[in-house]
Amino acid sequence: MSVSMTESKKTAPVIYIRLDISEEYVKKFKEVCSEVIIEPWKLGEPEPESTMDVSDCEVLFTLGLHDNLNILKKAPNVKWVHSVSVGLDAMLHEEILSNDLIITNSKGCTSVPIAEHTIALITSFARGIPTMIKNQMNKEWASLPLTDLSYSTVGIIGYGEIGFEIAKRCKALGMGVIGCRKNPGKRRENEPADSVVGMDRVDEVLSQSDFIVLALPSTKETQSFLNKKRLSKMKKDSFLINIGRGNTVVENDLIEFLSDGRIAGAALDVFEVEPLPKDHPFWELENVIVSPHNAYNSARHHDRVMDLFLQNLKRYSEGKPLLNVVNKETGY
Repeated sequence: MSVSMTESKKTAPVIYIRLDISEEYVKKFKEVCSEVIIEPWKLGEPEPESTMDVSDCEVLFTLGLHDNLNILKKAPNVKWVHSVSVGLDAMLHEEILSNDLIITNSKGCTSVPIAEHTIALITSFARGIPTMIKNQMNKEWASLPLTDLSYSTVGIIGYGEIGFEIAKRCKALGMGVIGCRKNPGKRRENEPADSVVGMDRVDEVLSQSDFIVLALPSTKETQSFLNKKRLSKMKKDSFLINIGRGNTVVENDLIEFLSDGRIAGAALDVFEVEPLPKDHPFWELENVIVSPHNAYNSARHHDRVMDLFLQNLKRYSEGKPLLNVVNKETGY
């Protein structure tokens, strides 16, 4: 989605960056902007107080998952906010929803790394890697139950760009692929999924799949999406992989199903509370793989995000439509 937000006259905006970025990109941003203000906000730390005058800033580059945009009180002239993350959990509160602020995200920059991470998790369960590592630590030589991926079906719930990349890789492994999305009629060229169905058929997808991949955004409709009722639809020997949002899963319900063996296992990259508390049961369950919200990451992640923002920054200065404009009502 793109939206034109400036007039055709070329501008050199003042931008405020709340990230730690490389000097290479600072120089590139300065070629487009009249001023670049940088005050990094480190993940996991409280929001820092701005020590700079940001009253003239038009553009804000920040942490979508953590920044509630309280900074706008000191930067009232901001017209466009870009999020380094795809998710905008902290940003989309009533005050932001009701104004004309344009928000873009980094959609597309993380799709391939997340898809590769998902394949690593699927194949780890299929080949018994978690048990194999445990046996190695105990110097135990034992045969393992294995799963043939070429006879398996993966259901991807939240079949967007990330799901599309996951589907391509699953098909290359010979898996059957079911995509499940809000708008099932929207299909791409060279569609890898064997079928794409609506969210009204999610129970069918859960019951037919050997691997369930949750790639859902965080919205009012998706909060607590995978609860006890839906977990009960999954096969007893199936595996859950969540690379979407932590609040889409009712964790206590999932712990119950994993502990009782009512599903075979879960690989989780996202959680209700992050970092995952040290006393959380997920750490101790042998049929769980804990991934520290790292599926999006790669050696080229910084460059992908910065290149996208630079492209949008040039578009902004030239009065052209921006890329990745978020529908604030839907959250994506």
